[in-house]
Formats: sequence, structure tokens, C-alpha cells
Amino acid sequence: MKKSQCLAAAAIIAAVAFVGVDTVALAAPMTTAQNIAAGKSIAFNRTQGNCLACHVLPGGTMAGNVGPDLSVLPLKAIFKTKEKLVDFLYDPEKMIPHINMPPFGKNKVLTHHQMELVADYLWSLKG
Repeated sequence: MKKSQCLAAAAIIAAVAFVGVDTVALAAPMTTAQNIAAGKSIAFNRTQGNCLACHVLPGGTMAGNVGPDLSVLPLKAIFKTKEKLVDFLYDPEKMIPHINMPPFGKNKVLTHHQMELVADYLWSLKG
């Protein structure tokens, strides 16, 4: 690495430290409209996420009422981070024992990437 590149990298690190931005957050991929649309598609798909079987979601049809209404549930307040929401989707019983929700990751219903996309969609809701 050239001296000028080292100085530039040091300046960025110093600026991040000064502003107080979490460097881990900088490394995480940003949620895009494309990711949100893909997550919604998985959530609405009756052979994949099938969230509508139990939950109300904005724009969904034939929604179930076994689970909470996700269009108004404050997911950000409950989970604090999208990563915790993904962990919940992976195995909800870790957070709520005896919950009547399938463990999408543990049972290999969805891949980790698919759960991340669903979390992007759910995180985008205004609940």
C-alpha cells in the first residue's frame, strides 16, 4: 500500500471514530429496494416463506390471523437489529419457547440469504 493510500485510510478511520459510526455497520451490505422486493416475494410465496399463512402483511391477500399483524408490529423496537430478526426467523423457539412458528433456517425451509431478504422486507415496514 502506498503512503498516500495509508494516509487516506487513516483519515477515514479517524473520521469514523470521531463521528462515532460503528465500523461493523459500514461493512454490512446496505438494504436496497431490490432486496426489499425480493424479501416480500419470498414472504408472500406460498411455497417459500408463506408468512401470509399466519400474518397480515401490507398488500397481502388471504392472510392468516394465527400470528401477529406484521403491518403494525414494531419489529425494530422488538428486535433492535435486522441480524436479531434473522436469528429469530432461523429458530424462533430460541427467543420464545413453544412458539407456533416454523424455524425457517433450522428446518432448512429458507437459506440464510433468503431469511436476510425477508428480514430486509419486514424491517422496511412502518409498524
